Amino acid sequence: MHAGAARPTEVPIRLPVRVEATGSRLDVEGDADRWSQMQLLRRGRQPLEPWIEGLVGGGVAPDADVLAALWGQLNRAAVERLLASAAAVDPSPWLQAARQELPALVAQPAVIEAWLEPLLEHQAQARMPEALVWLEVLAPFQDPRVAQRLRRVLLEGSCTQAADGDTDLAPLLPLLPLLGRQRQRQDAPLLLQWSLEPRPLAWRRAALEGVALGLSAWPLPLLIPALQRLAEDLSAPLASQAVDLLARLPDGQRHLRPLACRSLDPAVALRLQRRLQAAPLVLVVHGRQGGEIPAVYGELARDLAQRRRAPVLLQALTAEPPEADAGFWAAARRAGSLTLVPLLLLPGEHVRHDLPALASAWGAAAVQRAEGPAPSVQRRPFLGAWPDWQTRLAAEVHAAAAGRPWAWVHHPLQGRLAHRYLEHLGRVLGQAGQPAPEPGQSPVLPQERGEAPLVLPLSLAPSRIAESLNMEGVLPQASEVLPPLLELPSMRTFLLDRLEALP
Repeated sequence: MHAGAARPTEVPIRLPVRVEATGSRLDVEGDADRWSQMQLLRRGRQPLEPWIEGLVGGGVAPDADVLAALWGQLNRAAVERLLASAAAVDPSPWLQAARQELPALVAQPAVIEAWLEPLLEHQAQARMPEALVWLEVLAPFQDPRVAQRLRRVLLEGSCTQAADGDTDLAPLLPLLPLLGRQRQRQDAPLLLQWSLEPRPLAWRRAALEGVALGLSAWPLPLLIPALQRLAEDLSAPLASQAVDLLARLPDGQRHLRPLACRSLDPAVALRLQRRLQAAPLVLVVHGRQGGEIPAVYGELARDLAQRRRAPVLLQALTAEPPEADAGFWAAARRAGSLTLVPLLLLPGEHVRHDLPALASAWGAAAVQRAEGPAPSVQRRPFLGAWPDWQTRLAAEVHAAAAGRPWAWVHHPLQGRLAHRYLEHLGRVLGQAGQPAPEPGQSPVLPQERGEAPLVLPLSLAPSRIAESLNMEGVLPQASEVLPPLLELPSMRTFLLDRLEALP
């Protein structure tokens, strides 16, 4: 300042806070409300030094709310002063403050700079059991040194417990999830091993929680088979969490589906069913002339979509493929696949030649509409080849006949494969079928004891065969023609149940 220059007016700094030790209470001029005081401190509207001096000198109790309010504002020197003072004798309030504040602050460079190194040094010098608590304070910081200390402590405790079953593992349990939160790939085998081994259930559950917290960091070839094995565990809570974790993995539906064939606890099986995303279905059906689809197929598709909570489309073999909307493809991406189900009863030309072409077309469409990995296209065998369908059909026709003579009629087929199938189905039903006669002609029907025979047209929906058999004069008087199979309640319910159960 130049000589003779006027000196600026010096305004004395008056701290808005007067920190005094009054038991567990902090007094503020003009405001005795503790919560308001902590908010002012947290927002940086009070000077820090009186608080630091109060904590170091013992005038301010190191309560968790005070430490939490200071956590994001201190520099390294202030942190070192606090940790070297009597305020850090008991780590419990520090842990409470860390749990409250660190999740939101731990990624900030200034917080890392202020706290990580002082806490590492302080934890290394602490004695047990306080050292374990300080390690838990440190754990939100993702750092190889923190992970190394967690790993060493847990390995030592695990080995001691294995050698001496009376060892109390309770102080170590909070550290197991925190090791997973460090997301060091080398810890995946350790956490998975501890989850699977016959150890105390609390230890296994804490280890699996560690697996969950670091899930995205673990190598999938190691993680997937371990979780699938754990889904069969005798502990239903452990097995259920394993199912949940599999569902979170990339292409999780593919990893969940093998579990449907395994022996699971009933509660776990129910959880698996909820986690499985049903794939959209494309029901391939015989259309009528001009591509018309009989109404019974539309009703089936609507009921099935409601049951599966997934899109169901109908594709007639005699019409252009349906236009799948954005919802259909979104469901296919979630499930990882879409499924073609041929609702065809005989292995004719459509099954042998048209279906492979349809599957290729849907595969190309899936690639074209893909946002990321394209969903796969699964193709089920045609309906008439399902053994349980054949068995159910035999039971249905025998129940309807009730001891009367009966016959079944099918579309004319050519080729060795088709004839072998017809011979097989004849054995299942108990008698050979016969091809539909020419228009105006009558099929050869059995005549036993003068009873009117029953005729089964082998078709799911109204068809030319059924219509021709119902024409007046084609069948002997009093003969009964069964309706299309989808109009028989028990057959429709059976098919709905089987289609609903598809992946």
